[in-house]
Amino acid sequence: MDEEYKKNSEGEAPIAGWQTIYCSLVLILVALFAMLASYSTIESKKIKDFMHGKALIENENDKPDRGSNIFQLSDVMEGPDKSIVIGMESLGRYLSETGLDKSVSIERDGNVFKATFANNVFFPSGMAVLNEQAYPCLNAIIKVARRASFSIRVEGHTDNIPINTSGFPSNWELSTTRAVNVLRYLLEKGELPSEKLTAVGFSRYHPVESNATSEGRQKNRRVEFYFGK
Repeated sequence: MDEEYKKNSEGEAPIAGWQTIYCSLVLILVALFAMLASYSTIESKKIKDFMHGKALIENENDKPDRGSNIFQLSDVMEGPDKSIVIGMESLGRYLSETGLDKSVSIERDGNVFKATFANNVFFPSGMAVLNEQAYPCLNAIIKVARRASFSIRVEGHTDNIPINTSGFPSNWELSTTRAVNVLRYLLEKGELPSEKLTAVGFSRYHPVESNATSEGRQKNRRVEFYFGK
């Protein structure tokens, strides 16, 4: 009896000892594989978003124009917002093709997007007759509106310098007539549905910059297009 006890106490480690080590190792391996599996379930869309954003940052200095920067954003968009983003991309691309992309600011504004042009792109100073060089720009807008069946609101804005001519007693008449003449082009030349077009004149009452400087007044003299569904 003493010999058996001595053999057990001085011999190999009890079986329970290596089983514990083995089970612990198995549990560690299971936890490792579970962690790797969880990482592998990252949505492919998020990976695509990340890679696209990384590419935009790396290639920012290589972009030839603003239209190209806008283009490709729909690659990472889904759902109802996609039509808005595609519209922004398309307008930027069309204007880039006509060389007018530097004269426009395109931005998202809630559930619509807005394109802002300086007045001199469309009209001579103090007048409401469309410049012929504005036609390619308006044709690009027509393409975008047709493609996604957008409604368009045209807004005319002026600075705070009063005007008092036989044709325009105040900036109200000037800003409104400009917006209406743009709308007429979209309606007559583009044959866009009249129920999808709106023209509004805001005179000097919606400035984006201070009218105290010539630079600010120049920015306030503008035509804005709002594209929505």
